[in-house]
Amino acid sequence: MGEKKVKVFVDAQAYRAIEKGAMIVFKKGVIRTEGDVKPGDIVEVYSRSGRFLGKGFANPNSNIMVRFLTKDRDVEIGKELFKERVRAANNYRKKILGYGNAYRMVYGEADYLPGLIVDRFNDIASLQISSIGMERFKMDVAEAIMEAEPGIETVFEKNTGRARRREGLPEIERVLLGKEKYRTVIQEGKAKFIVDMRGQKTGFFLDQRENRIALEKYIRGGEKVLDVFTYTGGFAIHAAVSGADRVVAVDNSPKAIKQAKENAKLNGVEDRMEFIIGSAFEVMENLQKKGEKFDVVVVDPPAFVQHEKDLKKGLRAYFNVNYQAMKLLKDGGILVTASCSQHVDMQLFKNMIIAASAKAGKFLKMLEPYRTQAPDHPILMASKDTEYLKCLFLYAENLR
Repeated sequence: MGEKKVKVFVDAQAYRAIEKGAMIVFKKGVIRTEGDVKPGDIVEVYSRSGRFLGKGFANPNSNIMVRFLTKDRDVEIGKELFKERVRAANNYRKKILGYGNAYRMVYGEADYLPGLIVDRFNDIASLQISSIGMERFKMDVAEAIMEAEPGIETVFEKNTGRARRREGLPEIERVLLGKEKYRTVIQEGKAKFIVDMRGQKTGFFLDQRENRIALEKYIRGGEKVLDVFTYTGGFAIHAAVSGADRVVAVDNSPKAIKQAKENAKLNGVEDRMEFIIGSAFEVMENLQKKGEKFDVVVVDPPAFVQHEKDLKKGLRAYFNVNYQAMKLLKDGGILVTASCSQHVDMQLFKNMIIAASAKAGKFLKMLEPYRTQAPDHPILMASKDTEYLKCLFLYAENLR
C-alpha cells in the first residue's frame, strides 16, 4: 500500500511537544496542510520551518489530527512494521515484565501502535481499534499477533465504543482470525475469572490487576466487604477468596452481575457473596438507611470525566460516591478508591478524597503508595494521555 506525500505543518507548541516525545498531533496545533488529507491517510508531519518530525495516520475529522507511527523518514509503514512492533510489545511484557498468559499485549501509543489495543487471555487475543488509519491494517495486525505469540489461536475483533464512533468507524464484534472461541478462564492472584469476549471493553479490565491482588493482603477472616461498580466481580472475588465472611457486590448491569455470579461459583465462594443490581448511589444510600457498616469498601467507577469540559461535574460525582463509601465504613476500615478518568490527575483525585473525607468525618492514612495501572499498560513519560488510572488504599478512622 503506497504512501501519499501529504504534508501537515504544526505550530511551535506542537513542535516542542513532539520533540519531547509526544505521539499525537491535535488539530488545534496544525497550521496548514499540503495535499488533500483524507481520513486514514498516512501523512508526513513538519515544523513551521519545514523540519521533518514524523509520519502517521491522519484524520481531519477528529480532534486528534495525526497519530505518529514513526519519527524516521525512511521507515516504510506496512505489514512488516506491524509485525515488528507487535513482536516487540509482546516481548516487553513477557521478558521484561514477566507476564504469563493474561496481559495487555499492545497499548496504543505506548507501543508505537496508535489506536490499537490488544489484550491476551490464554489462547484468545482481543483486538480493539480506535483509529481509522489502523483499521486499514487490521488483518496485518491480526496475523502479527498470532505470529508473535504462538499460544494465541483466536483473534477476536472487539471493535465497539465511543472512540470508534468518533472516528466514524462501524462497531463490530466477531472472530477476525483463527478458531471460533469466545470464553476462557484466567488466574489472577488467588482468584480465577471467566473472560467472555462478548462482555465490556476487551473482555476484562486488566489494568486493575495488581491493585486487585494488593487487596488480598488486607482481608481478614470474618470481615464484611462492599465492592461498588463490581462489573464481573473483580475486587469482590479477591476479597472472598482471601477469607472475607460476607461480600456485597454492586453493579447496574444484569449481564455483568450474571457473570460475577459465575465467577463466584468458579471460585467456590458463592455462599459468602451477595449481589445487588442497581444504581451505586441508590444502593449505598439504602445500605446506610439499614445501618450497614463494612470493614472494607471498594469503589471503582467508570470514567465520570470523558472530556475536559465535564471536569467539574465529574469531580462532583467522584466526591459523592466516595463520601457515600466512607459513610459505610467502620471506624478503622479500609477504603480502596479508583478513577480511570484521564482528565482527573492524581492531585485532583487526592484533593477530592480529602474534601469527601472531611464531610464524612474521616481521618485518612495512606496504606499504599500512589497506585496506577498495571505495568503492561505502559506510561510514556512524554505522553500524559497514556497515564489514566489512579488507585488509593486508605485507612479511615473517625475524626475525634
